[in-house]
Amino acid sequence: MCPVGGPIAVSAHYTSREALQLQLRALGLVDQGLLGDLSDLARFHEVQKDEVIIRAGQLPTQFYVVLKGLVRYYYLSPSGKEWNKAFFHEGRLIGSLSSFLRCQPCSYTIAALEPCYLAAFPVSIFQAGCNANAQLQQLLNRYVQDIMLRNEQREAVLLTCDSEARYMWLLEHQQWLVTRVPQYHLASYLGMEPASLSRLKRRVGALIQR
Repeated sequence: MCPVGGPIAVSAHYTSREALQLQLRALGLVDQGLLGDLSDLARFHEVQKDEVIIRAGQLPTQFYVVLKGLVRYYYLSPSGKEWNKAFFHEGRLIGSLSSFLRCQPCSYTIAALEPCYLAAFPVSIFQAGCNANAQLQQLLNRYVQDIMLRNEQREAVLLTCDSEARYMWLLEHQQWLVTRVPQYHLASYLGMEPASLSRLKRRVGALIQR
């Protein structure tokens, strides 16, 4: 599976190419020829905080590896309310799997929650390259498995747990979010209002300190 824990540290002394290869190795790619080809193909982008990477309604032509920073996926309701779907940190692949598989526009927006440094690749390398390279196919398979497991776990938590259990699940499985994601975004992710999350954090904190 793709890494699901905390971010992979990348030294500021690495070049963009070296940083990318470090992250790709962590994702399971060890073929030196493939690493070299992907590094040559990559286009590196600095993205400012709150800048949109993929907008809902667009048909994405690229996917990305996060070399530095944090991004969020979110839905926008007709009334303008945002609902956070997921957060991805350093070392993660980001893009729209459903758009890739169905050749349809993305149904959610991907935006930078922190200043980001991304390596961009054309979607076509998955469309054509997987048949030619087993490691690339394995990477895509792990990406699909990771998304399926993450969505299944979060769906179960949202549908079957009360607000306190949801927050405790977050602390157990994705604690790094608490230090990097603003509270109002966390509340949306957990399916509650910011004020409710604030009260819950105080109550849980008091229980932990006893």
